[in-house]
Amino acid sequence: MNLLKLTVENFRVFHGRHVLKLDVTDGKPAVLIFGMNGAGKTTLLNAFTWALYGTFTGDVEHQDRIINDRAWAEAAFGASVHAASRLEFEHEGALFTVLREVRAVKASEAQDLPRPTLAVTETRHGESIEVKNGQDRIEKILPEGLRRFFLFNGERMERMFTGDGAGDVQDAIKTLMGLEIIERAIGDHLPAASRKLTAAAKKLGGGRLQQLADAQEKVEQQKEAIRRESLKLSENISAYKREVDAASKALLENGQAAPLQKRRVRLAKELEQEKIRYQELQEKHRRALAERGFIAFTSGVDQTVIDLAEGMRKRQELPAGIQRDFITGLLEDGYCMCGTPVPAGSAGHTALLERLENAGLADVQARWMNLRGNASRLIDARKALLEELREISAELQAVEARINDLDAEETDIARQLKGVDVVDVQKLEDRRKEYDDKRVEALGAHRDAERDMERMEEELTRLRRQFRAAKVEDAEAHRLQRQVALVDEVLEAFRRILDVRTAEVRGQLDARVKGVFSRICIKPFTPELTPDFELRLHATAAGPAAIRSTGENQILGLSFVGAVSEMAKKIHDRKQKTDEANLDEGGIYPVVMDAPFGNLDIEYQDQVAESLPQLTSQIVTLLSQSQARGRVLEHLQSAASRVYVLRSVTSKEDAKEQTITINDRAVPYVTRGDFEHTVLEEVSL
Repeated sequence: MNLLKLTVENFRVFHGRHVLKLDVTDGKPAVLIFGMNGAGKTTLLNAFTWALYGTFTGDVEHQDRIINDRAWAEAAFGASVHAASRLEFEHEGALFTVLREVRAVKASEAQDLPRPTLAVTETRHGESIEVKNGQDRIEKILPEGLRRFFLFNGERMERMFTGDGAGDVQDAIKTLMGLEIIERAIGDHLPAASRKLTAAAKKLGGGRLQQLADAQEKVEQQKEAIRRESLKLSENISAYKREVDAASKALLENGQAAPLQKRRVRLAKELEQEKIRYQELQEKHRRALAERGFIAFTSGVDQTVIDLAEGMRKRQELPAGIQRDFITGLLEDGYCMCGTPVPAGSAGHTALLERLENAGLADVQARWMNLRGNASRLIDARKALLEELREISAELQAVEARINDLDAEETDIARQLKGVDVVDVQKLEDRRKEYDDKRVEALGAHRDAERDMERMEEELTRLRRQFRAAKVEDAEAHRLQRQVALVDEVLEAFRRILDVRTAEVRGQLDARVKGVFSRICIKPFTPELTPDFELRLHATAAGPAAIRSTGENQILGLSFVGAVSEMAKKIHDRKQKTDEANLDEGGIYPVVMDAPFGNLDIEYQDQVAESLPQLTSQIVTLLSQSQARGRVLEHLQSAASRVYVLRSVTSKEDAKEQTITINDRAVPYVTRGDFEHTVLEEVSL
């Protein structure tokens, strides 16, 4: 996807028609757009999102006022007024024009707008056609789930990995890599096929198949109910977390409460880590008991077996070197191996008969000796299990003690916060505690639901196995039974493929994030993309979680965006070189980024400015004059094919006109005029 041009008309702060050319040259992937606060940088970012998806980012106020206020005010009652955003881009050899427009007849001063219209045109080899389902075509080019990676506000990047962000990131990555195709097969298509075949087979297969099919259907319904409850709990956990974060932020903003709240934020992070560790140890303990717990109840039995076997060996009741057929041969010949006659009724004959009876079969001898060896190994296994359980218990006690200490310290801070003589602090503290308690309770319920889901899945596996093995007389039922077995095998294979591919994708992204982050961050922090696609930052490679600042969160987000862009491009390049079928989607995507530096200090701004052009083959950067000075501006201008200024026009008579210096030239930045509006102007390079 290569952006070519964006045209806005009467779109929010932009009065009239404005054109932003976006084509770039090789080696200069950047388009720079400078504007002061309120000039329309965020509006331009949202002109992209509104054109493509009909939506705004969450930080846009008054989203219902799409038409420019001046254009609306100038229109007479009964007159038609419109706003539009038109995006032109190239994708895989075709030119696309996306026009989203809203038209309304002015009936009051308030904007009561109808649903916007969308028109998508595709041009190939000079022939243009209107795409009937334009939104679906856009989704195939750049799915909305991926928008957060390529169209975003840099100051809010940390939201990408907090709250519901981690789950959304995982879903978006799976979309990018084509894994959602496998997920749909696993979650919808194959189970539906299995249910349909099972229902048909049970009608023909008799009582046993009907019984198993009914039992399977009942368990599936229970599992689905638990899954829905688990999703609801996840949503609640995220909602509670947002409330806790909001109260904590408000406490931080209170001067008297700030020092205590900062200390508690650090404690909360450490407490969360310890609780996660405690849960991991509990799970480790549970699995050890579930898989090997029976060994603990064999104490004494194994030694008894060893003693019996050893005693029989010493009494020669298990003669290792004498075989039954050899003794039988001696009796038939009537002579001992030393030549002494052993006629029937003699003492020697009687001894041989006793030995024959005790010798047993060869395989019995071997099994007894093997059992002795297994009993010895059982003793070693029990000792290892008990040692492991002791170590886990010791760790659990240590972690529990640390949790209690942290809880006590946090309780003391809460007590001190309640004592602060500020009207809202106590209410905020009560609210934070209320929602944090709800969050912890919901987390426990969610863990229980996940365990119930595992049990349901185990029960379904058992029932499916019995269904496949059940004997049926009807030939058609037997054929359907085999088809059910085949679908189940394919379903299991797809699950394994999804697990492997997801792990591969996560590993590759993790490595790329580490590479990009190390180029920007001056601290020895190490990022990690967890198996749940949560982005964490460690103080050292294997150390505890780092207490990261807003700026470091932003660098972490930028590193992830760069890693995703790089990985998508490599997948695209690989697909272009081969005609083989490939599940991976990939693609070359532009980045449109508002406020790339956020709250970064000058050192980090310099590092980010140098790294930004390397993120992707086309990057549109919207920033203020204060964010582009010195070496930062040098880095950005050296990578820019085009530079624009959002000139703010103000009607305030005593407003000071301002300029911005670009390429050693003063360019108008703030000017006076008849009404408040913004003018988009290109600066020649």
